[in-house]
Amino acid sequence: MANDEAAVEREALAKRLAPVGQLCLEGQTCTSAEEPLAAVDDSQTMVEEPSVAEVPEHDGEALYAQASCGACHAAGIAGAPATGDSAAWPARLAKGTDELYASAINGLGAMPPKGGRFNFSDDEIKAIVDYMISEVE
Repeated sequence: MANDEAAVEREALAKRLAPVGQLCLEGQTCTSAEEPLAAVDDSQTMVEEPSVAEVPEHDGEALYAQASCGACHAAGIAGAPATGDSAAWPARLAKGTDELYASAINGLGAMPPKGGRFNFSDDEIKAIVDYMISEVE
């Protein structure tokens, strides 16, 4: 009985780890997948965020929300200064806004460059930083 369960588990694991597609180069004959993927109704499973173009260019608050900056900065996760936390910002503000801009654009500590939003321009990142500063003052 235990062997049957182990075989079932191995088979299930093999299915989960199986490739979902293949790369076929021009001139090669590709074989089709054994089982076609079920159709997915994207209208019910996808949540659309507005594109950067739909947000006013320098609306730091809207860009902050769209970029999900609050995921770390709302609670001060991984050393991120919490938005509005007057104790977390004075030392950073003392370095000047150019230093804050550079940290946000280039990344610092656990934060990747531009907070991972590489589709944002430097000016949009600066607008987000300006918004975060305005929440402290």
